[in-house]
Amino acid sequence: MREVAALRNASIWSTDSTAAPQNEGPVTPPEIRTEVGPWLDRVGIPFDGPSPTRSSADLEPLRELIGDARIVALGENTHGTRDFFQMKDRILRFVVQEMGFDAFAIEATWPESNRLDTYVRTGEGDPTTLLSGLYFWTWNTASVLDMIHWMREHNEAGGDVGFYGFDMQFPGMALDNVVTYVAEVDPASAATVTDQVRCLAAYSNDPGGRFPTSRYGDQPLTYRNACRSALAEAQNNLLEHRAEYEAVSGTRAFELALQSLRVAIQYHESAADTQSRDESMAENVAWLAEFLGQDSRLVLWAHNYHVSTQEGAMGQWLRLAFGDDMVVLGFTHAEGQFTAVTQSGSSFVGRDVHTLDPVRPLSYEHHLASASSPQFFLDLRVPVATSDSTSWLPGPRNARGIGCCFDPLAPSRYWSLQSLPALYDIIIHFDRTTATQVLPYQPPTVF
Repeated sequence: MREVAALRNASIWSTDSTAAPQNEGPVTPPEIRTEVGPWLDRVGIPFDGPSPTRSSADLEPLRELIGDARIVALGENTHGTRDFFQMKDRILRFVVQEMGFDAFAIEATWPESNRLDTYVRTGEGDPTTLLSGLYFWTWNTASVLDMIHWMREHNEAGGDVGFYGFDMQFPGMALDNVVTYVAEVDPASAATVTDQVRCLAAYSNDPGGRFPTSRYGDQPLTYRNACRSALAEAQNNLLEHRAEYEAVSGTRAFELALQSLRVAIQYHESAADTQSRDESMAENVAWLAEFLGQDSRLVLWAHNYHVSTQEGAMGQWLRLAFGDDMVVLGFTHAEGQFTAVTQSGSSFVGRDVHTLDPVRPLSYEHHLASASSPQFFLDLRVPVATSDSTSWLPGPRNARGIGCCFDPLAPSRYWSLQSLPALYDIIIHFDRTTATQVLPYQPPTVF
């Protein structure tokens, strides 16, 4: 697979997915030039709002912005902003209905996402339960559930859009898939494969997403090295018997089992610091693109950092593999509320709705908020002549980035120096946003 091979050969890049620019620190800004707002009004592309039930007429500019790209990567500046989620749902609906996109993949564990693919295609299962079964409170929201319901309705009416994941942080179901598959196609080898993966299965999550107290990454290096060898043996067993297994199950079922084992191995690699989470996610996106075929077009959903082309991020690995065949859209906002786990120093004290701190002077958000429109697209790929109205754009300058967690007593830690045109192709800016509505957690009881 060309894209996967390109990713694996790109060892020149850092695999530290936590790397971020240093904070700018205190500044005494000059007056923001008055030319910025009028320039943004000229070049920005306003839209009516994020509600996915709106008419799509105002999204028509996306045809040209996206063009014939095969992958559209949609970020989010926090994991708990309702307007971002709704807008991503709205964009998905537009590109599926109007531009021929047929696949959606989210920053969630790969095997469990396949159950939602079954739901949106067949109606099998309870989508509320299956959404909890992704294990991430961030996605377990009313907005994402609305999107899943729409995907089911679209397919039921004759459409064809799939739901996938590309993360690798939960190996439990992946290992269960492998053992179950081998038991079906080669019962005589089932016990052997079960023994080969037992070393990781013993420290894997259960169907509710819960891990044992003792984690795999805490085990001695000798244990983990031996486990990697055992997992490789299980992988070799699959590959050596590929022809006979495919004769029983078909090619698709074999590929899914093989990818399940690869995802479990990625979990080991993350614990061993031999491959970062972002590189593994990029590998899984590339695998998915290959699996779906060259004619498939894919929408990705993840945090701004992951979709960006920042060094070490998933988006940089994907840019190497797909080049201009991927368009990256980052999201920004100036004011409003968001959902996040409350952090106090190094402690986490429950989930809550938080309020964004005021935008920092001279930050990207400060400049973007000077436009007349409360929400708009800004194409960062269009060359602009340096002038008083555009000199701020290349940066680097402060931009906000909040993930799952937030310390309200230390808001400055969520600002860092960035150059948005170097990280994204397009920015979607909102002046004000609201918090997500998190649903009760009720995952499946079995894999």
